Amino acid sequence: MDSELDLLLPDTENDAGAPQGAPRTIERSPRNLIGEARLAFDAGLLISCLTVLVTIPDVCANLIDPSNKDGQRNWCTRYLGFPSTPVVDDIDRSRKQSRDHIERTMAALMREDNFTASDFCQLRNAVLHTGSSVINGAGAKYSPFHSIGIQVFDNDSQLVVGYGSTSSPEPDGVENDCRIKISINLTALLARMERGVERFLSEYPELDKEKGKWEYLTWGIVDFRAPTH
Repeated sequence: MDSELDLLLPDTENDAGAPQGAPRTIERSPRNLIGEARLAFDAGLLISCLTVLVTIPDVCANLIDPSNKDGQRNWCTRYLGFPSTPVVDDIDRSRKQSRDHIERTMAALMREDNFTASDFCQLRNAVLHTGSSVINGAGAKYSPFHSIGIQVFDNDSQLVVGYGSTSSPEPDGVENDCRIKISINLTALLARMERGVERFLSEYPELDKEKGKWEYLTWGIVDFRAPTH
């Protein structure tokens, strides 16, 4: 997918009398968001890349129907190919679990498609609200993971690169301090998101825009700095 950003407005869309590109208005459209994620990744700005990536499904889903509370998960299923339902039937994210339950959870995670749309939403919340991989709070009935780690590889073919559990065994068949974790490949997530945005925009080309454009007095990021080249 082309990572070049469409940053310049025509003369008619700039301030009266201002030369083209002065000031520049950078629109937070789906194409620009995924383009900046790619530019950040290629520049080694991995935190910035991840932060932008996890916002894209929510942005796109909101453009389709802002009233749909399941829009983000539905978008992840349709355009990223993530399963729509949890892999584990009886999710328990408590820190104290029976050994049998942990074993059932790990057996379910052996499925190839073991990272779901709900797991992505939990990752989004962790990244945006706590700046970490720690999963807690709301959503315990949708995702079994206590943490979703991020790793980076040269290859983008494999999204899930590992999963497992740690706990402290007790004699009565109960495990304390249980932590079920999964690690995903940022390189693969970026590539999958690029394909997802491309497909989304092929279906909704009219939605490659920032929400509220021309409907409100302020939109986009307006850059008044002098050009660097």
